[in-house]
Amino acid sequence: MNELTLAPRTHDLLSPRGAARWPEDRPRPTLRTLDLVIDGTSLLDRVFTQLPTFSLRSPLWIGYPLVVTHARALLGGGPSDLADDDPADHVALFMCPSCAIGGCGVLSARLTRDGNRVHWTDVGRQIRGVADLGPFTFDADQYDGVLRPLTET
Repeated sequence: MNELTLAPRTHDLLSPRGAARWPEDRPRPTLRTLDLVIDGTSLLDRVFTQLPTFSLRSPLWIGYPLVVTHARALLGGGPSDLADDDPADHVALFMCPSCAIGGCGVLSARLTRDGNRVHWTDVGRQIRGVADLGPFTFDADQYDGVLRPLTET
């Protein structure tokens, strides 16, 4: 059984080329998200070990109303914003860091509930070069306890 937790994470939104040209006296554009952490390890960091230039980020943006929509989808209670070719039973785990809309790119997983368990299978099916990212099985009470507070904001 896996354990899901969330951790705040700040992402620099500049490309390496853009960062090199960015004026030092101006604040750099960043995005604050809630990172999906499975068994103590960031899922994003697992992807980075296979694809160091991976550009998608968690759709759980801190301080943005869309966090409610994405948290509900991860709970299985609403549609997830997916790419056109993703199956309807998938949820977005990572999305475009500029717009958080599935059409720009998404890494998803099939979400199923089976009694007191939540399963993520078929993880990252649409991202070439990503392997061994699942499946994951969570205790439903623990999983819901992590995500449900995000729907109450």
